[in-house]
Amino acid sequence: MHYSSTSGTRNFQRKTMTAKINPARNDPLMGQRNGLTASDIAELHRMYCAPESCADSNVYCGAWAVQNLCTGWNQGARNWMTENCPKSK
Repeated sequence: MHYSSTSGTRNFQRKTMTAKINPARNDPLMGQRNGLTASDIAELHRMYCAPESCADSNVYCGAWAVQNLCTGWNQGARNWMTENCPKSK
């Protein structure tokens, strides 16, 4: 995230936002400008993958990705998603 946890406040002792996951660890990272995180890079790859080499073979790939079939417990589903839904994965 490119805003710090105190962005938009007059009193920098008060936070205007906190991280949903592990605030003690992640709040200080808000607003860091050291580089892209691994999740930033993964999101950019999903958004801008090359159309000819990165196309979903099923119209429901996006919906299945939202249901965590790419990363869920079912190894068969993960493998199928990797092979058939590279854009949504």
